[in-house]
Amino acid sequence: MDLSPTPPAIGDDGFHHPSTEDEIIALVQKASAENLEIRVRGAAHSLARAVYTDPGKGFQQLPNEVSEEKPPQGPNLNIMLDQYSRLCWEDEVKGIIEVEAGIHLGLDPNDPTGTSTLENSLLYQAFQKGFTLSDLGGISHQTVSGFLMTGSSGGSLMYSIDENILGLSIIDGNGLVEWFTKEDEDFGAIVLSLGLLGVVSKVRLQLTPNFNIYGQQITYPVQADLCPIDLFGNGSAGKPGLVDFLKKTPYTRLLWWPQDKVNRLVIWEASRGAAMPVFDPVPYEEFGDTAFSTNLEELGASILFTMLGNSKFSMVWQKLKASFTKFNDLTNQSWGNNFFSWLMAGLVTFILQVLGFLMALFFMTFKGLLLALYPVVLDILQPLTKKGKGQLFMDYMYSSLPMDNNANDIIMDTEFTEIWIPLSEIAHAMTVINQMFTANKFKSMGYYSTELYAGKKSSYWLSPAYERDVFRIDFFWFKNNEGNPAAKAIDKDGFFSQFWEKLREEKIPFRLHWAKFMPEYDYDDWAKYLRSQYPRWDDFMSLREKRDPKNIFLTDYWSLHLFGKPKGSVN
Repeated sequence: MDLSPTPPAIGDDGFHHPSTEDEIIALVQKASAENLEIRVRGAAHSLARAVYTDPGKGFQQLPNEVSEEKPPQGPNLNIMLDQYSRLCWEDEVKGIIEVEAGIHLGLDPNDPTGTSTLENSLLYQAFQKGFTLSDLGGISHQTVSGFLMTGSSGGSLMYSIDENILGLSIIDGNGLVEWFTKEDEDFGAIVLSLGLLGVVSKVRLQLTPNFNIYGQQITYPVQADLCPIDLFGNGSAGKPGLVDFLKKTPYTRLLWWPQDKVNRLVIWEASRGAAMPVFDPVPYEEFGDTAFSTNLEELGASILFTMLGNSKFSMVWQKLKASFTKFNDLTNQSWGNNFFSWLMAGLVTFILQVLGFLMALFFMTFKGLLLALYPVVLDILQPLTKKGKGQLFMDYMYSSLPMDNNANDIIMDTEFTEIWIPLSEIAHAMTVINQMFTANKFKSMGYYSTELYAGKKSSYWLSPAYERDVFRIDFFWFKNNEGNPAAKAIDKDGFFSQFWEKLREEKIPFRLHWAKFMPEYDYDDWAKYLRSQYPRWDDFMSLREKRDPKNIFLTDYWSLHLFGKPKGSVN
């Protein structure tokens, strides 16, 4: 009698949806026995090819973009853990929990299965018992395993989610389950392993007692006499340099708009405060103070950036269709999700589509006028803060620390490369980037902001913050833009490559966020560069061979970036 677990059947969405650890094991064993690839999807905030398996022979590869909801076609196995997301309290006094790998940190508003809610999220369940995590990224939509496996991080040099992690269980390429804790020699490889060392099953965490955050957001001109931070030096005239500012600010994120006649810096900063028994929160508001005004502002920004990032009206209008559809859906929801709200949302959306069509037609015909008006429009979207009028907020940690949670992933679909450099290189790197902005104008500045923040050093072997505190630079790219930003610089392609190449030329050492854009050219050269930046690289790759002898977790995407050659050429 065969007592081995049966793998769950594939769903209509192309995913397997296991509900138990045994079912995950069965899927891994099936992949091993049939020489198939197997990968796990979290919230799909990573680039598609970093998330999913390769397509089957004769099937089309997915575009390498974020928010790709469906896996490629073919026999390979793609898993979604929406049915494997329970939380168990092991010690309610000490705040020790064990969670299944599919649990989301917070609400994932774009969860295609509709199972993610605020109430079943890790953060909300922990909050109800008086606990939380020590830090979060700019959003909390991710699954806990996806957040860990990609090395995601919040903007702090004082705190990190790493301090909450006690251990995790992971299923290797033979279908064997093993627990790893901080005492284990290979723990530093397992926790951040890109899905290449196995499928994470459970995570054990010791949570932090609840705290509130208290902060402000102020937008300053970047001019030396008006900006409170010395962006390009080590501090001057009583102002802190970026290093001092980042070291002394518990949580912060900076948005730099470097364009001519715009040049401004948005400073978001927050500190911890005690969780008070009576508390009236004032949440951080990234956009408008109502759902409708937020949706409207995001739609306006989407129209602006889509026009700026494309050369033809037909391209602009085709790409904006998804934004209008999402705006309609969100407006309907915010107005009650009934027949009357559906009717009114449709009417408002239709009027805005007509206006958007005429606007796009006009400005794509007279692109020079659009560029001339760009600073004026940006001043409306991101105005300078009048003295004493900064946005103050005080809120529960889980609600406002992820400050970008309200940015819709379709209307404001933003992609980026995230460059992590040592703190000691901040002044050099910022000076080099500012020189590029000044010399090349929009070619280097783009039409969007550049994000600046920090990351606490990590003991995980493949962490971009391994053994050093880091400064992180995110060059934003609006998804609707024309071209491939990660390609070699040719015409519309290669927006990111100019920064990668310049930093190497300047001998500024850097590592890249694994879930964001990496170079999609000269793979062998870049694989050698990455290897040179990680002291435990060879140790990780040796462990990978041991834990995945048939390469069922390895895809062409990861093979190209890690080894500089397609999967078929890897032993």
